[in-house]
Amino acid sequence: MSYSFPATRSPLSVLGLLLTLLLLTGCGSDDTSSASAGESASAAASATEAATEEAMDDDSADEQEPSDDDGQDEPEESEESDDAAAPAAPETKEIEHELGTTTVVGVPERIVVLEYSFADNLGTLDVVPVGYAVDAPPAYLAQYTEDLGSTIVGTRAEPNLEVIATLDADLIIGDLRRHEELYPQLSEIAPTLIFNSLRGSYQDQLDTFAVIADLLGEGDRATSMLDDYQSRFDQAAERSSDDAGAFVIGVLHADGYTAHSNQSFMGSFLEALGRTNALEPEGDETQFLLGLEGMATVNPSAIIVLCNPGDDELLGGLTSSSVWQSLDAATNDRVFTFDRNLWSKGRGLLAYDLILSDAVDSGFLADGANPGEPSCG
Repeated sequence: MSYSFPATRSPLSVLGLLLTLLLLTGCGSDDTSSASAGESASAAASATEAATEEAMDDDSADEQEPSDDDGQDEPEESEESDDAAAPAAPETKEIEHELGTTTVVGVPERIVVLEYSFADNLGTLDVVPVGYAVDAPPAYLAQYTEDLGSTIVGTRAEPNLEVIATLDADLIIGDLRRHEELYPQLSEIAPTLIFNSLRGSYQDQLDTFAVIADLLGEGDRATSMLDDYQSRFDQAAERSSDDAGAFVIGVLHADGYTAHSNQSFMGSFLEALGRTNALEPEGDETQFLLGLEGMATVNPSAIIVLCNPGDDELLGGLTSSSVWQSLDAATNDRVFTFDRNLWSKGRGLLAYDLILSDAVDSGFLADGANPGEPSCG
């Protein structure tokens, strides 16, 4: 920016004017006294000095006036300000899981889940998976997956890698038992985490939820959710009878009855509620076939049969046996049937609330009788 200054007379022009006045004075009338001439000379000298001082003052003003560039230097951008303006680099996390440690950069947004528990975990956190594996899923999961546009990527046992590769996933979550052999291939598509869901215990499921929530930046929220859920769980546990005998829980299918031991998910879940599971694992298997003879040997005070609608014929073949009818659970009307897909496949806080309602409302926790005929309908 430039500034314009008011016009000023130069010192030389002022001096010239004064000399002219002196000459004119000298050429005046003869009546002018020498004293007057002296006074005029003295006045002229004073005027000259004043003019010189005025000129000096103008020079000082010129020096003090801002220059054409405002007299101000352009501010220099420091490296610190550049750093502050630059976006922060995504956080990198090293996530430990069943098959090692996986590096995950940033917060995953396009997640493929290959087991129902992981879909439940995401639904609890209001996250929609971009893809999920499905085969006879628990009904409650639809509102958190396919109803919201999740792509089906095959079954849990046989996920379709080609479909998964088209989804631009930034995270894949799989199950130890089902997907251990696929881990190298899945890891080539996206960072992959493997957890023990299918054969994991109740505590395993809770721990996995906490890990996933923390990875998604929802650690504090998950802690609050777990605390609230634990309160509901504790209220249900208060309904358990201290005098109740041991129970057996298992899944009914065409090949028989697969019992779930105290280290299986459902077995440990109900034990955490205060009931006692009658079965230990067989070797490394937390779930195994249990025939009528084996059931008679255990002779539990209560039996839970997990079955699907349409399985009543299978159930009838089991309960009509004389061996079955001699069991304490049968004679005391303590045989309970629940939704197989929910109880045996549902994992996570969403499923747990539904299961708790069944366990309380049926009278199982209180060791109450179930006077109606067992039914899968």
